[in-house]
Amino acid sequence: MPGPTRASAKPAYSSRADRNRPVRPRRDADRLVPGHRQLRRARSRRTLATPLAEATLRTFVGPPLRDSFGGLGLDAKQCDDALRHYRDYFRERGIFENRVYDGIPEALAALRGRGLQLAVATSKPRPFAVRILDHFDLDQYVTHVAGAALDGSTSRKADVIAEALTALAPHDTSAVVMVGDRAQDVTGAAEHGIRCLGVRWGYAEQGELEAAGAYRIAETPGNLPALLT
Repeated sequence: MPGPTRASAKPAYSSRADRNRPVRPRRDADRLVPGHRQLRRARSRRTLATPLAEATLRTFVGPPLRDSFGGLGLDAKQCDDALRHYRDYFRERGIFENRVYDGIPEALAALRGRGLQLAVATSKPRPFAVRILDHFDLDQYVTHVAGAALDGSTSRKADVIAEALTALAPHDTSAVVMVGDRAQDVTGAAEHGIRCLGVRWGYAEQGELEAAGAYRIAETPGNLPALLT
C-alpha cells in the first residue's frame, strides 16, 4: 500500500493545464524540505520566534504538523496559528512545490499491471493529497486516498492506515504491505499487524527505518515491483 511520493521542488499551479508554465529556480534549503517556505511564513507571523535549522525542518516531513509544532514548545493556540499560516500558503502555492521522484510512475504502473490495489495513507490532509495526486497524474494508479482530517480529528498514521484498510477490505491483511520513508509509517503499520517496506529516497535519518522495524528497504523506486511480490 504505497504511501505518497515525497519530493523536492516544483512550483504551485492549480490545474493540469498549468503544468507547462516555467519552473522557477528554488534555493537548496527550499528544494530539500517541502514546507520550508510555509514554515518561514508561520515564523514571519511571530508564531515561531527563531529560524529553524535544516535538520529540524526535515523532522517535519512525515509526522502530523500539529505534533511537530508542539515539539518546538508552542502551546495549543500557537500550534493552531502556525498550522493556519502554513496551510494558507500551502493551499494556494506550496501544495505543488515539489516533484515526483524519478521512477515512481513506472513502479506504480508495474504494480497495477500485476493487478495489485494501491492506496495512499498519509498524515497530510486528504483534500491536499487528492489534489497532488491529480496534479502529477498519479491518481490513475490509486484505488483509495486515506488522509488526515483538516480539523485534526484524524492525523496519526495508524488511523489513516485503518481508513485505507477499510476501503480496500483485503481478505488477508498478511498480504498488505505499507511502503513508507519514516518511522511513523513502520509503527503505524505495525499497529495493524502489517509489514512495512522502507524506502531510502525519502526523509528518514540513517538507521531510522531499520530501528522502527521495516522488514526490508528499497534503495530506489525501481526496486519496488521486485520487492512487493
